[in-house]
Amino acid sequence: MNELGCPVPDESGARLHLMREAAANIVAGKGDPEDLAHEIYWQACGSGMPELRTVGDRFLELYAGWGVTNDQAEEAVAAMKAAAQSFLYDHPADDPTP
Repeated sequence: MNELGCPVPDESGARLHLMREAAANIVAGKGDPEDLAHEIYWQACGSGMPELRTVGDRFLELYAGWGVTNDQAEEAVAAMKAAAQSFLYDHPADDPTP
C-alpha cells in the first residue's frame, strides 16, 4: 500500500473507513440499510475512538428500531440516510482514494 502511495491505516482508521463505506452505501441506496446500520454500530464499538460512541449509539437506535418501524420502512430508511449523511459530513475521508 505504501508503494502505491496509500498509507496503511491503523485499526481505528480502518474501522472508520468501513463506517464511511457503509454510510455511503446507505446514502446511495446500496445494500440492506438495517445491515449497514449494524455494521456502522459494530465498527464504532470496536474503533477505540470515544468520539464515535454517539455515532454508534445513533445507528444502534436505528438498527434496533428497524423491526418496530418495519411497517414504516420509508421513514426508517430516510432516518438512516439522514444519519449516514450527517456522519459523512462530520467525518470526511482524509484521502478521497479508496
